[in-house]
Amino acid sequence: MHDNARLEAQKHWNAVACGELEGNKNSIEYFDAVAFERYKQQPWMHDYFCYDKFDGQHILEIGIGQGTDMMQFAINGAICHGVDITENHLKLTKINASLRGFNVDLREVDATRLPFEDNSIDCVYSFGVLHHIPEINQVVEEIHRVLKPGGRVMIALYYKWSAFHIFSKIFANGLRNGWLFTKGYAGLLSTIELGADGVQVKPYVRLFSKSEVRKLMMNFKQEDISIHQLKADHFWPSFVGRVAAPWINKLEGRMGWYVTFQGTK
Repeated sequence: MHDNARLEAQKHWNAVACGELEGNKNSIEYFDAVAFERYKQQPWMHDYFCYDKFDGQHILEIGIGQGTDMMQFAINGAICHGVDITENHLKLTKINASLRGFNVDLREVDATRLPFEDNSIDCVYSFGVLHHIPEINQVVEEIHRVLKPGGRVMIALYYKWSAFHIFSKIFANGLRNGWLFTKGYAGLLSTIELGADGVQVKPYVRLFSKSEVRKLMMNFKQEDISIHQLKADHFWPSFVGRVAAPWINKLEGRMGWYVTFQGTK
C-alpha cells in the first residue's frame, strides 16, 4: 500500500500540479496568478504562518507544490530548502524561484528519509502534504531529527470533523451520489484532490482530528493546534450553505477544513 501511495501521488501531481492554472509556465505572471488564487482562497495563511519572520533562517518545506509558499519565505530573506517526490513540482518550483532571482535547494527525495544533518534546520514547514504520506509518524521523527533545538515546525493537515468532509464528501458525494459504494471511503477521500476520480487516479488521503495531531506531534513543545478555512459551500445541500453563511466566522474554529500545528523542538 505504501509504495502504491507514492506511485499514485506521483501519477496525480505529475499530471496536474497542485494549484495549476492555464498559462505560460515560464513566466512570472503565471506564478503570480497561482499565488493570487492560493491566498484568495486561503487568506488566513500569511497571518498564521508569518512568512516574514524567518530572515536568514534555514527553512525546509516538505511538499513544495509550485513553490508558492516557499517564495513567501524567500522574499523575506529565508534560506530555502525543499523536498518533493514529484518531478513536476520540482521543475515548476525551480522555474518560479529562478524567475525571481532566488537560489533554492530542491531535492527529489522521500520525506521519510530527509537528506539533512541532525539539528541543521531552523524551521520545517508543510502545508497540505503530510496527510498524503502513510508513514506520517516516520516523517515527523525525521522533522524532529533535522530541527535545531528550539527550531519551529509548522504544518497543516486535512481536518476530520470539517464541514467539507462531513457534508460535501460524506453526505453529498458519498451518500447522495453513491461514491461510498462505488469508490469506497479511500476512493471518496481521494476525490478531494482536483483531477482524482477515486478509481483510476486515487492519491492516498488521511484526515486528522485535533487529538490525533496532538498525539502525532507529542515530541514537540506544542504552541498551537487550531482549525481554519470554512466556506458556505462546504455545507450540503446548497441552501444549508446559504443559511449557514452568517455563522461561518463563528463555526470556522470548529468545522474548518484544515487543522494546523505550530510548535518547537
